[in-house]
Amino acid sequence: MARNQTPAPQSKEVPANEVAIAQDFQAANQLAAMTIDANAQALEMAHKVGYAGAVTVGALEDEIRFYQKRTVEAVLETGKRLLVLKELTPHGEFTQRVEMLGFAKTTAFRFMQAAAKTAKSSKLELLSTQVKSASAFLELVTHDDDVLENLAEMDDIDRLPASELRKRLREASEEKKATDQLLQKKNQQIDKLEREKQRIALLKPDEVLAEIKTEATRIAADALGAIRGGVRQALLKLQEVPEGSAQTAFAAGLIGELQAEINALREEFYLPDVSNASERELAAEVAQWANADTASA
Repeated sequence: MARNQTPAPQSKEVPANEVAIAQDFQAANQLAAMTIDANAQALEMAHKVGYAGAVTVGALEDEIRFYQKRTVEAVLETGKRLLVLKELTPHGEFTQRVEMLGFAKTTAFRFMQAAAKTAKSSKLELLSTQVKSASAFLELVTHDDDVLENLAEMDDIDRLPASELRKRLREASEEKKATDQLLQKKNQQIDKLEREKQRIALLKPDEVLAEIKTEATRIAADALGAIRGGVRQALLKLQEVPEGSAQTAFAAGLIGELQAEINALREEFYLPDVSNASERELAAEVAQWANADTASA
């Protein structure tokens, strides 16, 4: 008698969740794309700052720990690796990694600034081989090349303490500021003269002459005011002091210098002496006749 065979259990196939699979696949693709993009940006940053080591998170963190000393070379090498690490790190995680490495956030970003700027500045690159104090070098980083140029030319910069280097940096910065202000004023004056020149070019000859006479009259009035006011007051004070009469030669010398300048102008421009009232009146009449003849011509 044949045994009844137990039928094999039917397999139960679980239907695949195609939506979930598609989402996982899409997420994996996005992660891969982000990783590729981060690696490309990290390589680009490494090239910019002159970093030639391994471009992986683990290698970078190991080297950052190695360079966590306070020499200028260590500052720059640490800054380079922090810049590259930042490109590899997902958004929002870099600060946490910096803290795990034992850095204050501000210190890390100063190191990064130093590395990035030194890679672009030949003057900073030169100073990085001369300055021994890392803290002083980090102060140099915040200044323009124009300020650093004088420091780079100093023979004793490698022997200067940080305090003296900071002092010279302040002096160079103040000197540059004064030079810039002087240059700005000079440029403003040149611009003003150029605008005035263009304005005069549009005037008629008689208008130009009238303006010149007005300006000459103003200048002469200022000179007369200085003589009648300032010079006269100085002479009065000389007389008020004890033995003031003994200063006659000194006072006469002052007036003589003024008179000599006036005589020199009169000779240079062939001008008659009309210093008294009658001569001034005669000169005015001659000028009136000359103007009348010019008008009739």
